[in-house]
Amino acid sequence: MANSITKTKFQEIKEKTEKFIVGNYSRHEISFEYGVGEYLFDSEGKQYLDFQSGIAVTNLGHSEADIIAALQEQADKLFHTSNLFYSKEQAELAETLIAHSFPGKVFFCNSGTEANEAAFKLARKHSVKKGISNPIILALKGSFHGRSTGAMSMTGQEKVRQGFGDLVSGFHFIQENDIEDLEKAFSKHSGHIAGMIVEPILGEFGVLPIREEFLKRARELTASEGAPLIFDEIQTGMGRTGKLFCFQHYSFTPDIMTLAKGLGSGFPMGAVIIGEKFSNVLEPGSHGTTFGGNHLAAKIGYETIRVLKTRDILNNVPALSEFFFKRLKMLQLKFPETIREVRGIGLHIGVELTIPVKSIIKKCLENGLILNGTNEKVIRILPPLNIGIERIDEAVSIIEKVFEGENLK
Repeated sequence: MANSITKTKFQEIKEKTEKFIVGNYSRHEISFEYGVGEYLFDSEGKQYLDFQSGIAVTNLGHSEADIIAALQEQADKLFHTSNLFYSKEQAELAETLIAHSFPGKVFFCNSGTEANEAAFKLARKHSVKKGISNPIILALKGSFHGRSTGAMSMTGQEKVRQGFGDLVSGFHFIQENDIEDLEKAFSKHSGHIAGMIVEPILGEFGVLPIREEFLKRARELTASEGAPLIFDEIQTGMGRTGKLFCFQHYSFTPDIMTLAKGLGSGFPMGAVIIGEKFSNVLEPGSHGTTFGGNHLAAKIGYETIRVLKTRDILNNVPALSEFFFKRLKMLQLKFPETIREVRGIGLHIGVELTIPVKSIIKKCLENGLILNGTNEKVIRILPPLNIGIERIDEAVSIIEKVFEGENLK
């Protein structure tokens, strides 16, 4: 009788995944079982330092006690009713979002894609109300705004748009950080501009910060057209750059801001903050969502902001960022032919290499460090905001070890 082969937990999980789940993701050969703070533990018990944060989602790390307490408290009361009724949790979260951003109103949804879709519809509806024919929304060539049909249509990166046939028309893509190209677009489409959407940092395009002078000029030009300037802060929001929202680094305010990712600390949650001038564009029946802003999501969102604002987390990010950048710059001096640039704001960091990062990411993972690659040659680093300097030093040491093992010069 043949000996039976005992499968590991991971092998069982992988087999079921490949049998029953659509294969639209390229997955690492790991399944995580639980997390504590900045650490994740896989199904076989191995420990990893998480410097991906679920792609800027678990900004407070894993198993944050106050978030768990808020979830448990609300779970004992109510998960969901619907947006046909008033909600204490929604009202309190909306109030605190407005108090910490700019005057206006909030629309709740479930994800970043949905937030951007809502902003897109709002901008188009506002332009229709104004009687604009052939409305145009401006976006950046390196942008990424989501994977619904509308959000893909606003996305400048061709690799995201390809393979789905004709998308929504009415978009013009501008070269990022090119003020001349920006002004040409406004001149070309003057009188037809419905709005402009921009990520302050192009996360999926290699963690590329947009220069303040470019953003400021976009603010001036949209205002002159009476069109909304939309900040996509899905990745940069919720403290990632050292401010609660990235726009707070600048001397001006957008008209609309989209949020998700870190807003729910891992619980699906999205929001659109709409400035006063545009806050009444979406009337009853013009847009909606079944799950958006349900009692449980709103409670967790509120608690996430409370934790960020009542501890020294945001105050500590600049010092942590400075230390991180110094360590990475030292690494760049050691490997000048491999590391092209270190860039970012706060703890939203990109390390651009001269080689593809796929093998580097894999080797770091084998050494217990979770990172993310973006735009083929950029290591994207997104640690929890409440990380310690010792863990930052440990992470850079792992990267250095991998570079040395790869014989990089």
